[in-house]
Amino acid sequence: MRGEGDSTVEARIWDVPTRLFHWALALTLVGSFVTVRAHEMRLHAYCGYIALTLVLFRLLWGVIGSESARFATFLRGPRAALAHLRHLLAGRPDRETSHNALGGWAVVLMLGLVLAQGTTGLFANDDILFDGPLVPLVGKEVSDRLTAWHYRISDLLLIVVIAHVAAVIAYRLAGHRLIEAMVTGAKRLPAGVRPPRLAGPVPAAAALAVAAGTVWAVVNLLG
Repeated sequence: MRGEGDSTVEARIWDVPTRLFHWALALTLVGSFVTVRAHEMRLHAYCGYIALTLVLFRLLWGVIGSESARFATFLRGPRAALAHLRHLLAGRPDRETSHNALGGWAVVLMLGLVLAQGTTGLFANDDILFDGPLVPLVGKEVSDRLTAWHYRISDLLLIVVIAHVAAVIAYRLAGHRLIEAMVTGAKRLPAGVRPPRLAGPVPAAAALAVAAGTVWAVVNLLG
């Protein structure tokens, strides 16, 4: 589909699994934030299990998934990040068919923090009614230390999420429609830019099954 004087084309760059992961993780983090403040610790734990499943899925999808979702596609060095920033400030057309050079590292940072947050939560306790499923493996003293780290990581994750939202708003003001692309899967690209190859549902289902099975086994067999 052509438009804007045939200078751009609408291309599909994000597959359904990547988009579902993005919004599911966002909702899960909100749920985690709300449940811990409401002292609904069992629901909070379920949010943690879902978050871990989603992150493990995304790590697998970053290897076997669509071209735009693969870490090898969007993880680039400092020079690429600086070049992207100059490109953005100059108001040039958006040519990205995956995460940009800055956003790619933000994705890795957020995945790492959620993974650390969910993992420490497995060993955490609230000193009242709730213990994480792996607390018996480490004992109360180690559990208390990991609980402290769980809260520290939570604060850092909140900062990163706020920074992410602010960056998305800034990109929108600069004319880069990141939110719309993550909703519809499509964005307008300059004519001649090759869209990424997208993977089908079978590898996505396999990756989700492995991720969910791993979290279930850790919670139910090791706990």
